[in-house]
Amino acid sequence: MRDEQTQTVKRRRVFYIPGYDPFHPRRYRELYRKESAAQADISGYDIGISPKKGARYGWNVAAEIEGGSVDAEVEVLVWSDIVRTSMDTGIFGTYLQLSRTAWTYIASGTLRRLMWLRKGPVIAALYPVGMLLLQLIGAILLGWAMGAILGRLTGWPASGWIVALPVILYVLRWFRAKDNKLFAYYLMHDYAYSAQSKGANPPELEARMAEFTDIIANALNDEVDEVLVVGLPPFKISGSDLTFV
Repeated sequence: MRDEQTQTVKRRRVFYIPGYDPFHPRRYRELYRKESAAQADISGYDIGISPKKGARYGWNVAAEIEGGSVDAEVEVLVWSDIVRTSMDTGIFGTYLQLSRTAWTYIASGTLRRLMWLRKGPVIAALYPVGMLLLQLIGAILLGWAMGAILGRLTGWPASGWIVALPVILYVLRWFRAKDNKLFAYYLMHDYAYSAQSKGANPPELEARMAEFTDIIANALNDEVDEVLVVGLPPFKISGSDLTFV
């Protein structure tokens, strides 16, 4: 890691490593386009982006900042395909993930140690479990209530299940459709993916990280002033011209 800037940076390679997100990398380009334009207006910079050549996804940036010019090649190191696969479980599969992840946290002692933390992190960690359980309880209660009403009206209690089961399924599907606001399923998938190997990286992620390592290591041999890695890369690369953000 470079602690101090010892020279003027005119050419830069930038690698962005997303978190546990299922999004196509074009989302990050559009975020960069929007936010860089806002920053340019605030600071008086001139920032322009253009398509990047090559098979891997990214874009080029040409900027004029405080009288100096800098060219950057930005590349997104993609593993969203792995994320999407891990999230493709359905409603039943998600609740199965919940039970397995909860058992992993309890059996390993992680949950006990987690409870020692401040209230904020504890609430954040338990939120998806609590929210999914509340959704399930709410769906069951609503289905039971509507089934009971139908059973009384028809005089045949068993007919209530004909209504109760579809109602439960409908409510659970409705909650899942709203997960872009609730994030219960999303966070549960995230926790389950991390817990499935008891804290170790799954093999497919290790393989992808090895590819990332080679890509970044090769960039250190390019004729650039700086190699910048944005994210939290869980790997080590030798080289004095590597900066992590």
